[in-house]
Amino acid sequence: MRRRILILLAAAMLAMVSVAAVVAYARGADRRALQGQTGRWVLLATTRIPDGTTVAEIRSKKLTRQVLMPAQTVPSGALDKLDRSLDAMALSAPLQPDQLLLRGQFGTGNAPTASPSPTFPLPADKIAVSVDLGMAPQVAGNVDPGDKVVVFLTYPKVPSGQAKQVTAVLLPSVTVISVGERSPRTAAPPTPAPAASPSSASPAPAPTPVTLQRYVVTVAVTPAEGERLIFAYNTGLLHLGLLGSGVKVTPEFTWPAA
Repeated sequence: MRRRILILLAAAMLAMVSVAAVVAYARGADRRALQGQTGRWVLLATTRIPDGTTVAEIRSKKLTRQVLMPAQTVPSGALDKLDRSLDAMALSAPLQPDQLLLRGQFGTGNAPTASPSPTFPLPADKIAVSVDLGMAPQVAGNVDPGDKVVVFLTYPKVPSGQAKQVTAVLLPSVTVISVGERSPRTAAPPTPAPAASPSSASPAPAPTPVTLQRYVVTVAVTPAEGERLIFAYNTGLLHLGLLGSGVKVTPEFTWPAA
């Protein structure tokens, strides 16, 4: 029994020595392969790394290993370490196991999509509110962006019973920031049609230009003024008046009792 135990212990020791020898051999294999050559350390992926993974994630999850390769076989841009200055960079395409890590494989990541900016300047402390008005309530179409206007309200829209219409100043001075609809985004020009042959019946009609209506007026107002303007637009009739440089107008409208 003792002899069998000694044999098993001897076998276990030999196995451990063999494993240590194999590991040592593997660690020195790349150096032996470089006999007489200049070596360079590079990084290889240890597993599949999906696109969008940042350098910081690759480092923290230890998804790479470092190997020594002949310098003349290493492509330009190969990474030998994951510098912290690259932490925010992200893979633009997935990496496969044992694939070399190159600087060009990383980009700035998916930047957040910017919201479309308005086509007019808007003061930081104001909101933009649009109302649909006819030409006459816009001073016969003479209201332009940048003008100062007074907003009049006629209430109610339609007189009924004993409720008579009254007109008064709703907002004494607001700035017009846009007149008319927003221009459509520029589209790619259509593909020209083939030239018509002499036997063609008639030439192709010219494209019809898009005419934008001037009925929508957008003004810059405070949130409180916006509430009053929207409520007045939905319950009464609005008119604009251009303000002269020396005129002063005070609000005077009071909502009639129900």
